[in-house]
Amino acid sequence: MIITIDEYKAMAGLKDSSTDSQIEALIPLIEDDYLAIRGKPWDRSEDGSIAYPAGSRLTAAEMLSYRLATLRGAVGYAAESIGDYSMGLDTHDMLHGYPRHIVTKIRRYGRAR
Repeated sequence: MIITIDEYKAMAGLKDSSTDSQIEALIPLIEDDYLAIRGKPWDRSEDGSIAYPAGSRLTAAEMLSYRLATLRGAVGYAAESIGDYSMGLDTHDMLHGYPRHIVTKIRRYGRAR
């Protein structure tokens, strides 16, 4: 597994278990997407287990955060402002259903040797 629920929750700063079922359901989908974007099989260690690329857990966490946000309907808005806070989303800069800045990390790891 590219990332566990506990690893994701620690990275995202989540303390409760309210999203655990969503995270658990999304992790295998995130791993499938990562592998499809990577474009080659996982490397294997000497014992035959998957040797995930360096940084892949953080990238998987970003993918998971993005998917969780899209499930809540955050994607589709160009911008949102609440008081002094504002957030803009560039929905045109997407590759493979994820923001370009995430996908380019995966491609880099896929080619590296």
